[in-house]
Amino acid sequence: MRRLPRWLLFPAIVVVLALVVLPFLAVSAVRESSPTTTGELTLPGLTAPVEVLRDGSGVPHVYADNPEDLFEAQGFVAAQDRFFEMDFRRHLAAGRLAELFGESQVSTDAYVRTLGWRRVAEEELRLQSSSTRRYLDAYAAGVNSYLRERSPAELSLEYRLLGLQGLRTAPEDWTAADSLSWLKVMAWQLGSNLDAEASRGQLSALLGPEKTAVLFPEHPLEGYDPILDRGTVRQGLFDPRAGAVSRRPAPAGLTAAELRSGGPALTEAAQVDRVLPEVLGTADGAGGIGSNSFVVAGSRTASGRALLANDPHLATSIPSTFAQVGLHCRTVSKACPFDVSGFSLAAVPGVVIGHNATIAWGMTTSYADVQDLYLEQVQGDTVRRGDAYEPLELRTEEIRVRGEEQPRALRIRSSRHGPLLSDVSAELQRMGAQRGQSGGSGYAVAVGWVGSTPGRTMDALMALNRARDFAQFRSALSLLSAPSQNVVYADTAGNIGYQLPGDLPVRGRGDGRTPSPGWDERYDWTGRIPFAELPYTYNPPSGYLVAANQPVIGRQYPYPVGSEYSYGWRSQEIRDRLDEAPPLTLDAAEQIFYDETVRPAAQLVPALLRVKVADPWVAEGQRTLVGWDYSASADSAPAAFYNVVVHNLLELTFRDELPQDHWPHGGDRWYAVVDALLADPDNAWWDDVTTERVERRDDILLAAMTAARSEITSLMSRDPAGWTWGHLHQVRLESLTLGQSGIAPVEALFNRGRYPVGGGPGVVNAQGYDDLGGYAVTTAPTMRMLVDLGALDDSRWVNQSGVSGHAFDEHYDDQTALWATNRTLPFRSSRSAVESATAERLELVPGG
Repeated sequence: MRRLPRWLLFPAIVVVLALVVLPFLAVSAVRESSPTTTGELTLPGLTAPVEVLRDGSGVPHVYADNPEDLFEAQGFVAAQDRFFEMDFRRHLAAGRLAELFGESQVSTDAYVRTLGWRRVAEEELRLQSSSTRRYLDAYAAGVNSYLRERSPAELSLEYRLLGLQGLRTAPEDWTAADSLSWLKVMAWQLGSNLDAEASRGQLSALLGPEKTAVLFPEHPLEGYDPILDRGTVRQGLFDPRAGAVSRRPAPAGLTAAELRSGGPALTEAAQVDRVLPEVLGTADGAGGIGSNSFVVAGSRTASGRALLANDPHLATSIPSTFAQVGLHCRTVSKACPFDVSGFSLAAVPGVVIGHNATIAWGMTTSYADVQDLYLEQVQGDTVRRGDAYEPLELRTEEIRVRGEEQPRALRIRSSRHGPLLSDVSAELQRMGAQRGQSGGSGYAVAVGWVGSTPGRTMDALMALNRARDFAQFRSALSLLSAPSQNVVYADTAGNIGYQLPGDLPVRGRGDGRTPSPGWDERYDWTGRIPFAELPYTYNPPSGYLVAANQPVIGRQYPYPVGSEYSYGWRSQEIRDRLDEAPPLTLDAAEQIFYDETVRPAAQLVPALLRVKVADPWVAEGQRTLVGWDYSASADSAPAAFYNVVVHNLLELTFRDELPQDHWPHGGDRWYAVVDALLADPDNAWWDDVTTERVERRDDILLAAMTAARSEITSLMSRDPAGWTWGHLHQVRLESLTLGQSGIAPVEALFNRGRYPVGGGPGVVNAQGYDDLGGYAVTTAPTMRMLVDLGALDDSRWVNQSGVSGHAFDEHYDDQTALWATNRTLPFRSSRSAVESATAERLELVPGG
């Protein structure tokens, strides 16, 4: 994961003072900012009393008589627990981080302003239903009621520390657009293939298309199944029972010569994308965004009722991306239809993943390709279209920087495809120059993204919370625009299902994998795939469904959906376990979360063991792989050696020919690359071009084991008996803001733990790491949820951190040890079960 810049550039004297005063400040601020969770408080906008019951983990369950009161109370409770995180999220989404953290964030703000998330969110407000708009406004009113009672220092420790750096303004009131703008951040980072598309273009220009193709293996790998193995579009409707038909190929985009000419612009576009803080993770490499989900019908479970499991894999952080909550109408009716529990997003009303009284749902990233890069030919402030040039759309925005009196002007240009990303770096260099300055001539890169068009995703979430059966579930998802997700379904009647929702582009030409010529209108998008034609299934014959980022559907589907899927190591492991399982129990289903099988090792390890090793010292390391069951448990010596070998194998095989920006990050795609190369011992990629001899596969395998033996000895022990994977592979949860300041005393306040864990990239227990940065975990299951549709109160869940965003609050990290050691908590939702587990009771009453 790319780290945020060091925002706190304390003078030396402040650092020294911090060693003495920060512990005092922490204790003082925790006392000031700790929310009131018992007794009675007045909430001015309420029409009737609302109860907030918290269990021993601090998880709130809110009970109200009408939806507006329910969501106002949710906003109040969210602000109690995590307002600084919410404020950070809205500043990021609006391109206003420099207002909080100063000049270091100008580049991030410039990029976000160019993408225009906040502008689109404000436009989306007009599209939401009247009820959703009321709920958004009620949520905002609850947040603002909390803010008005407190000074910044009383809101969180972060504000107190930022005050030492010159932050003088109090947080603004929360608005409905603040909630919608965070959904835009989610949509961008969960639907981004910009890096991969730019990389394909750059590498094709450098290496040629054939050699580049080796680095992007085609899906599916042999023996790895998509989510849906049947179904296609017939007469304008998706038929989930249809068999295979042929699919037309899509013509490729730019020529090799055009890619070479546009290479600098592509490089600029790719580099500027990397200034964006990866609050969710990166879609490329081992530290990538992913998720597991599976549903099992009642016909295959011991109880005869359905089970649903979900664990999204996002960037490790504290607090976690998600927050647990229950939202309950005391009397469920048409006027007050909510009785839902699960995981919410601090900043957004409702529940994103969870269950109500009759259905449950989970989500995983679909990797639908909803972004395309266009190489544009520009002259001044015009852009080529066909044989003529037309004006670019121009706008100027102001970026305010903490400590600076005058805002900086940012000039943004857009073609009909979208904003020119390659402009951002040049504009940063001359930011503040005279408005109206013309651009130069040559190539630029624009990004087309479905999320730039206002949509109704918030309406979809509200409808999903209310849905009571599969038809209502699909109806709710028909409103979702971005991010496209794999959404799995189960209900209390034992049924299961799946739906791919979202706005997916229909391309005239090209398949979205490489940049397209912006001047050729044949490559423009011609519309969106109609919802009625998007893949779904209901009660498939298999009795189960697995959606773990593998391809959605086979080649019989007439539209290209995506290209950057997982290669199926995780999904096939889950499928095989479900295939082989006796009637599934809740305990057995939970154990699937923790599966640590490294499936790619089944190809690589035998190849390593066949290599003749003369050096006894290296052979000692090689022998640790003999008899290994491919389980990457935290105490495993062979797992440790294997992962270090893989690191060195990637370095020795690819770094000699690839530019540094394209060095392997490890993980899913690179496992597939190595897997294919193992069958071709004379492939040119094995050769080290920096030497005079020509290396073959076994030469590089031997060199990788030799280097790994040296590395693992320096990291742990000369004796393999002292090697464990968990010694190298640990989780440290870092705050996305001040926890990455580079100032040790500050980081100590906010960051938690070094937990040894098993798993790894491409493993069901997906504790991913970035191969370029060592073996520390960078992405992992941000939560785990297992819903028993036969006995909802027997369901289980756990969060990566706790419900609180206040450092040193008892619920800041009280679930982390459970999460890291593969345990869960009871997930109670009925009023009686919630009452029996209640540790704190707060009544919110109208008034004021």
